[in-house]
Order: sequence, then C-alpha cells, then structure tokens
Amino acid sequence: MTAVPAPPPPGATAQLAVAAVGAVTVAIAVDAVLHALPLAGALHPLPRRQGALCGVVEHAGRLVPVVDLARWVDVGERADVADAKAERIMVLGDGRRSIGLRVSAVLGLTDVPAAALAPVLHDQDPEEVFHTVVKSEELDRVLSVLDVGRLIALAAAWHEADDGASARTAGGAAADRATAGVPGAGVPAAGVPAAGVPAGAVLHAVLAVGDLRFAVPAAELAQVIRMPALRAIGPAGGSSYCSWRDRNLAVLDGARLLGVAPAQAAAPAPLLAIIERGDLALGVSVRAAVELRQLAPPGSGTGAADEALATTVFDGDGGAIEVINTAALFARTPEAHIRKAVARAAADPITAQRTNSHAYIVFQTERHHATAIEPIEEILALQAAHVDAQEQLLPTIAWRGQPLRVVDLRAPGTPTPVTCGARILVVRDGASDYGGCTGYVVKHVVLLIPPNTGKLYRMALAGAGLVEFITTGVASEQVSYRTMDLTGRTAAA
Repeated sequence: MTAVPAPPPPGATAQLAVAAVGAVTVAIAVDAVLHALPLAGALHPLPRRQGALCGVVEHAGRLVPVVDLARWVDVGERADVADAKAERIMVLGDGRRSIGLRVSAVLGLTDVPAAALAPVLHDQDPEEVFHTVVKSEELDRVLSVLDVGRLIALAAAWHEADDGASARTAGGAAADRATAGVPGAGVPAAGVPAAGVPAGAVLHAVLAVGDLRFAVPAAELAQVIRMPALRAIGPAGGSSYCSWRDRNLAVLDGARLLGVAPAQAAAPAPLLAIIERGDLALGVSVRAAVELRQLAPPGSGTGAADEALATTVFDGDGGAIEVINTAALFARTPEAHIRKAVARAAADPITAQRTNSHAYIVFQTERHHATAIEPIEEILALQAAHVDAQEQLLPTIAWRGQPLRVVDLRAPGTPTPVTCGARILVVRDGASDYGGCTGYVVKHVVLLIPPNTGKLYRMALAGAGLVEFITTGVASEQVSYRTMDLTGRTAAA
C-alpha cells in the first residue's frame, strides 16, 4: 500500500520553476532546480541509438546526463518560443543524484497554494513522470508538475555526488532560483570557485543595466521577474512601486541609480531584480541577468550609510563590474520600508512632492534622518564635561549658563567617548524646565540641504501612517532621507 502524504498546512505555498518543453508547460519544485544553463555550447551530444538521453553537460566539475523528453513522447512545438537561443538545460537534483532536462525555454517562477497541487494519476505507474497538475493564476496556465525522482529512475541515468549529497552552495541555490525565470540568464556553475578568486569572495549575481554590469550578493537576490505594472509615488518622474507577493515594493530605476547615460538605456528595462535584506526589499529595473560570479564584497567602515554605493572590480577580460553595497543602498533608500503605498499620491496635496522652502540638516543615528534647521539653536561637539567618569552621557549638561536636558537618539548602549565625533543638536522645543530647549545627541552631522534644493513628499509606512521624506541630488547621486520633527519629540514623550 502506498503511503498517503500528509496534507500541507493551511496557507502553505509551493514555489515552482516553469519551463516549456515543446508545447508542454512543465513545473519543477525550485528546491530541485540546481542550475539553468544555455543549451548552446553546454550540451555534449552522445551517440545513442535509443532512449531519452541526448548528451551530458558539465556542472560543478561533474558530467551530468541530459534527458530530452521529445525522444520519449510527442511534446509538439510551441509557437511563442521559437528562438533557439532560449533553449536551456535545467540541472535537477533529488538531494543525492542530479540529471539535466532539455527545455525550449525557462518561463519564470510562480507560487501556487500547496493545496492546489492535484494528483490526476493514481496508479503509481513508474513509466509516468507527470502525475500532478496545478493551475498558476499568475501565469494563467495549467502546469504539469515533474517528478524529478521518477525522471531519474526512468532514464536510469544520473550523476551521484561523491559525498552522497547534491553539491551546491546555499548562495548558489538562491541565485539559481532567482535567475531561473529569466530568459537569457545563462548562469555558470554555482558553488565552484574559479581560479584567481579573491580571498573572502562571495557568490554574486551579475545583472546588466544598459551596457553596465553590476552585482549583488546572490543570497540577497530574491527573484528576477518580467517588469510588472508600476504605479507612481507622487508626481510623474518620482519614485514608483509595484505589487509583489504580499507587499507593495518600491522600485528604483537601475539606470538612474548607476548613472547610465540615457543613450545606453533608451529602451525601458524589461526585468525587475528584487533584492531582499532582512525584512526589507527593493526592486531595481535591469536589462538582463548575466551570470553568477565569485566577487569580493565591498569593504566595511564605520557605518553602512557611510560606505560608497558601488565598488568597481574587473573580470578576467578587463570588463568592469559595479559591486553594490546593499547595506548602503537600503540605508539611502527609505522607500524600502514601504508596505502600503498611497495610491492617490499624485492627486492628494498632502502626499504630493513639494520643494523645501527652508534648509534642512542631515544627521546620523542608526540611520540617516533630516530635520529642519530653523529651530536648531546650536550644534555642540561632545566634550568631556558632557560625560561621567565611565564615559556615560549625563542627563543634563550646562549650556549658556543653564541646565540643558539631553536626549540620546542613538541606539541604547552606544559608547560615548569624547573622541567618537558625536554632536548635540540644541533644539527649541518648548521644554520650559530647561530654557525651552533640549539637546539631542546624534552620531554625526552629515550635510546641509539648502532651501529649494530638495523635494519633500509623504508615503504610508506600516504601523507609522504617513511619513515624510526629503530627496536631494540627481541621477546616481539622488538620496532620500526620512525627516524627524525634533520640536515635537519632547511633547510626544
């Protein structure tokens, strides 16, 4: 008797890689997809008289047999996939063995409710590798789900890892899944260090914007999808967002982010690369997903936001790759916190962009913030008189012959040596017991935004309602800062 699998928990989803094999649309659990290789130049034919084996490919330093389902059954021809350059070898694994599958094209990734996976064949015939189907609402297609274990057994051909487990790195698996849905994303073998790889190198996904290549850590690249419909935050030409999974996702223009010349990025980017860092996510428009490559990550400094956005490295052919510091990218892009965008932002005067009529200063706590300069009476450097013998910040300090209450805006427990460069912003906020002022301690004062040089706008953030931001700079130098009203902090407390 065949054991009946336990039903999936309520609300569980299954992520599937979707491919075309002739006129048949097949789906494969992403956990079984080790790689997607271009057919051209990768497949080494085998002179076989019968069977579905059509050749071998090299993957992770091993030769893996490749099956062509068209040698077993009539799969027909697909009218919307006629480009031979789209053909791929999908390297699949069952945790111990690996096998290649020749496909006409990789169509993308889709999430389906696990409960929607419907077995239609119940005779457990080992000659059948498709026994389950599912409808993808996202792709509007019925998918035949491939049983990888049965395929391996039926073909009687596989590569078995030396240690009895499929050889792949976690970063490689994440990036392979991310790029599995990208036409033209011919990625190389993951998890195999190349000659001359720098010490401490991390697997990166290399993407293209115009003629420029840039790279992000493969483990942080959640997905690459065809560009969805975008909606504007504020007036035309401002920030945009789209719907992705269960959230609204802020979208950055990759060309503007990297300073690509308009002539190089004349055509709209066809793909959206989705980068996740912790519980935050951003989308970046890209032209193509290029490859996986071991690259040295950007160096670390005193704070993520102090680091350069990108560091240029060169490949073996002398081509430049901009390695993105994702910590700096998220620190300078507060839109990454967006959960529920304001759909009527363009028409609503509360949320529309407007020029700053007063100067703002930008300061750093754990993140960068901006505040209006008008209520700031003075900016003090931290001095020995402001801390006790244990270098702990005093609750009040002397200022202009009177006590001044001090509030630390930095993270609790932040060390306060006099040499740390901290500043105290003395702000008029109506604190009557302390001369109408409060001193706010910050890590650094970063820059001044003069009047009429920035754009103020608001957006809705989860649990915070409408939050104000100010954007300054242009193209790759454009940065957004969340504003902080220091005059209202004492009253709120």
